[in-house]
Amino acid sequence: MSKNKTTLVRRELGLVQMRQMNVTSKKLTVEQEFQYLVVLDFESTCWEGKWNAPEQEIIEFPAVLLNLQSGEVISEFQQYVMPMEQPVLSPFCTSLTGITQEQVDAGVPLGTSIYLFSKWLQSLCEQHKLSFCAAVPGNRATFATWSDWDLEICLQRECTRKRIRKPEFFNQWADVKLLYKKFYQRKPKGLAGALQDLGLTFQGREHSGISDARNTATLISRMSPRLK
Repeated sequence: MSKNKTTLVRRELGLVQMRQMNVTSKKLTVEQEFQYLVVLDFESTCWEGKWNAPEQEIIEFPAVLLNLQSGEVISEFQQYVMPMEQPVLSPFCTSLTGITQEQVDAGVPLGTSIYLFSKWLQSLCEQHKLSFCAAVPGNRATFATWSDWDLEICLQRECTRKRIRKPEFFNQWADVKLLYKKFYQRKPKGLAGALQDLGLTFQGREHSGISDARNTATLISRMSPRLK
């Protein structure tokens, strides 16, 4: 597959934006080219129909490393996270995500999850010579999420609230939902709907973080060869 076909971010096409947070939490659009994407999709505590619901806490921390040159997922990370503020999951949350009370009780706090994830990512950076900074030589990489919710809202708010140090590499990402909308000129009906529009079937359980991350990677793989 040619380099042109594996370029995810092309300014002239106006298709793929990288979100970048600065100290004032504003986002910038920049031009970059990437060879790898780390696709994230958090699941969090939730309640049905509660207008005054508590702050959400991450309960599943999954990620997959996508090689844009081959379109293959070459590594996966998954960790269940123990909620500390609202430790008991709502029946709605378990029904929606499939995550059980036993799984989060056996999980680890968010800070530990971030540490374990960082170790996984460090290993991949060494193995595949990944670089998350344009000034550092290597295979360019960034994060990808289905909407800005995961990194701009969910993780940012919880880390701020719990005074957890958030690694700087989480401050940039590609919003795949926005890219899909710009590329196909239509609003997707969720991740499963976007896949269906391209003749693909969602694999696994919807609202399972690891399944959502895998399927987002599948969607990106289908889109990227068309970015010529």
